[in-house]
Amino acid sequence: MVYFFAAWPLWAILVSTMAGLALCSELGYRLGRAASRPPDGAAATDLGATLGGLLGLLGLLLGFTFSMAGDRFDTRKNLVVEEANAIGTAWLRTDLVPEPQRGDARRALRAYVDARLDAAVVGHRDAAIARSEQLQVQMWAAARDAAAAAPTPTVALFVSAVNEVIDMHGRRLAQALRNPIPPTILGTLYLVAFLVMAALGYARGLTGDRSLVATFVLLVVLAVVLTVIIDFDRPYEGLLTVSQQAMRDVKASMGAEP
Repeated sequence: MVYFFAAWPLWAILVSTMAGLALCSELGYRLGRAASRPPDGAAATDLGATLGGLLGLLGLLLGFTFSMAGDRFDTRKNLVVEEANAIGTAWLRTDLVPEPQRGDARRALRAYVDARLDAAVVGHRDAAIARSEQLQVQMWAAARDAAAAAPTPTVALFVSAVNEVIDMHGRRLAQALRNPIPPTILGTLYLVAFLVMAALGYARGLTGDRSLVATFVLLVVLAVVLTVIIDFDRPYEGLLTVSQQAMRDVKASMGAEP
């Protein structure tokens, strides 16, 4: 489901979700109206229990999926700060490296911060990730040459910092692009939401008593919550985006290249 919606803007997801919920409600209502007779006492009790179970299941799935999406969003925010800290540490430890490796490392780190900021822009993401990986090779080459030229404990600290920067790239990539909410969970959530709307429409069709306002409010609330869950899972686009301020602060601390 998340892959199906990957290229859709949020407004299209919201509108299509509302349309799907409204269609299910209308189909259920028409089926209820087409029934031969209203349910008797036992049948009404059974229908009420079924509706209650479906609504409870939907609430449980919504809470579970919303919590999952929120936790992943928080993890992505924390990883931005951790990566910014790793880059800042590597920058400070370039003071421990002799020339010319010091200058090479600083130029690579400056360019690396720009690439990581570009990676948060949807249209630049793939090119920025590729550029980041190229700069990692340059940073590691500077660390390797520095260790070969001056194999001291202080240079080893810089090598360790560069290694942490490279590791953080992989962790952020895994969380941002390769670890979405499983499509099975989102698909199940949508299926249950559609079934709930159809069941509610069916029950109202049997009794002939339907409030369009109540139905509209319910489907709008469901559609908004489902859209927000999907928005949580798209950290660099939409209304809920991961702040890159920590990375901008690191860039500012590096100053302009002389």
